[in-house]
Amino acid sequence: MLFFVVFFVSCSYKNYNNADEGIDKLAVRKNMELNIVTTDKLLYGMVKSIVKDRHVVEYMFNNRSGEVNFKFTEDSVDNISKKDLFFYVGAGFEPWIDGFVDKLDKNRVGVTNVSRGIQLLNYNKTVKYNGKILKYNPYYFMNIDNYRIMLMNIKNALQDKDPQNRDFYEKNFSESLKNFEDYRKDLKSIDDQLSSYDFIIAEDQLSYFVKYNNLNTLEINPGENGSIVPKDPVEKQNLEQRLGNNNMIFLYSDETVLKNNAELLKNYNIKPVKIEIYNGDLTYEETLKYNIKNLENIYKR
Repeated sequence: MLFFVVFFVSCSYKNYNNADEGIDKLAVRKNMELNIVTTDKLLYGMVKSIVKDRHVVEYMFNNRSGEVNFKFTEDSVDNISKKDLFFYVGAGFEPWIDGFVDKLDKNRVGVTNVSRGIQLLNYNKTVKYNGKILKYNPYYFMNIDNYRIMLMNIKNALQDKDPQNRDFYEKNFSESLKNFEDYRKDLKSIDDQLSSYDFIIAEDQLSYFVKYNNLNTLEINPGENGSIVPKDPVEKQNLEQRLGNNNMIFLYSDETVLKNNAELLKNYNIKPVKIEIYNGDLTYEETLKYNIKNLENIYKR
């Protein structure tokens, strides 16, 4: 009798412990912590808006120069392969990314190109990286509609990796879109106010921004370093005849381009207005606020 009592008690205790262990493992799976890495702070901020503090999110670069000139090694490939998710901007924004992604261990890390589904523009000028011509203009996120697609690609990748929390990601995605709806309305209102202005654009990086905001542009093919002054005397004279409009604005993002056109802008009293494209110190929302304020100042001054 004593033997059977001890036997059944021990079996019951073991089954009870196994049941608890199963519950604990289920809880861990449901609240698992993902290790996520993005190429830069732009994507880092986007991912954080969807995951909040639920997962560990890191980024590789905090400035454009480091991102463009990166030379990956086996160690960097191994480090990213150990992560759960890897996000990159795509469309040539990271000109080295194709070779890097090819070497990643995709049995472990989920890789997402957030430009998937976006209608891209071609560069107007020839842009090369290591002898390779880059076809697409990668600054597509200057169009808020494209930003929404980026955010959706991030949300979908998270839901695929962690389906137990898909409602959590969906909720945060919807809230992020609501926040940017106000900026979209502000830009639309500004566009209406700027309908009587003509804009000079000397940088491909601004193409998405200009098209999204329906700005009237003066068709000019900038030369070396963004200079809009033609070398040919006849072309130069034709350009100067077109610059008599008092409502002429020169949009720029690169200080070098501004410097190379300073004399012309001064001679014709053309107002330069800076537009931020990618700044490692600014979030996407802060970039929108900066650009909206600068556009508003054109007609409010």
